[in-house]
Amino acid sequence: MSPLLRTADKNRIFRFNLIFVLVSANLCVTAAKPTEISLKITNHSSSDHNGEVVEISDSLIKDLKGRYAVVKTSDGKSIPSQITHDGKLLIYGDFPAQSTTQYSVIETTKDNAAEADTICLGQIRHDMQDDYTWENEFGGYRLYGPSYRAGGGKVSGYDIWTKSVEYPILKERYDGHMKYGISYHKDQGSGMDVYTVGPTLGCGMNALMAGDSICYPVAYENCEILDNGPLRVTARITCYPETIGNDHNVVETRIISLDRGGRLNKATISYKGLSQSYPITTGIVVHKQNKRGYSIDNDKRYLAYADLTDNPNNGNGVIYIGIVNPQLPDSISYVAFDREISDGIGQVQTFATLSPESEYTYYWGAGWSKGGVKGMESWLKYLADFHVRLQTPLEVTIETRSHKK
Repeated sequence: MSPLLRTADKNRIFRFNLIFVLVSANLCVTAAKPTEISLKITNHSSSDHNGEVVEISDSLIKDLKGRYAVVKTSDGKSIPSQITHDGKLLIYGDFPAQSTTQYSVIETTKDNAAEADTICLGQIRHDMQDDYTWENEFGGYRLYGPSYRAGGGKVSGYDIWTKSVEYPILKERYDGHMKYGISYHKDQGSGMDVYTVGPTLGCGMNALMAGDSICYPVAYENCEILDNGPLRVTARITCYPETIGNDHNVVETRIISLDRGGRLNKATISYKGLSQSYPITTGIVVHKQNKRGYSIDNDKRYLAYADLTDNPNNGNGVIYIGIVNPQLPDSISYVAFDREISDGIGQVQTFATLSPESEYTYYWGAGWSKGGVKGMESWLKYLADFHVRLQTPLEVTIETRSHKK
């Protein structure tokens, strides 16, 4: 600005600039009105879907540009929701048989998002062998990490934490175990760790095979928690490079997610470094405490096992374990061990074929007799119903998109 301008001229220029800024800001606010999407969810089946998380594709809600949204029913009631790391919208609710439910989805800010209890939660315990452990209201799970492997650990499969309360407990149980000597192997009123894994597939692990030999992955190398509640916990697990047959430096990646209201995890598996197709197996270890406690569906939809825990005489209850196959495997069978391994005498396994650069998806998990599962018959019905739901998902329809006034 020229030094010859008078003070009055300077003031007029300042006022003009201020007005321009205010007008521009007002235009930005007007242009940034939140988007409101009307959608409906239809249950065409003859069964109620109660307490279920519905996943809505990011392509259907692409107008929502933020990470937060408020979801309301037709009567204006807010319900639990979550936008995932990959842009999907999760809605938790009840969906009666042969019915359609209407919702409004309004983008918002973190401060204005509706509060929801965090049911699904994950953590990495660097103070405890780098455990990655995660949970929902029905159960928790554990996978060992780098420091465990570096210390010579041999456990391969997934471990189980039983639960009898709906709120998160694993952080409290780890802290109590590590800081105050309160063993998490004893039930303090909320559940415990009484499951034996060993160098097996444990509770539903997957692995490639070279001939008849299982190439067990031991621990994970990297773990990235992608979603951490309230309705879903998701992690990307990267395993150590392994030799599979004639292929070296084969790296496995797993995307594992657990939703509120479900007893099974979703696992999507992929590999880099494969030059040919290999057999892939998933399985559950069978312990000597219940040698014939497994069940295989005649249609290959699922397999199950009733685990009597590491000390059946201690009143630990029964852990019911299952694997559900959205795409039917080639076969399912029981395979006996040559020798006993950590109380394990064999495994009930699925067998399929994985081609290079392809993915394999399946579901696995557990329930507890002291946490709502009434028996093996009830557990088998749950697994069968779960498979039906996978084949007949709820239908999501976007009706209108508009800017909320």
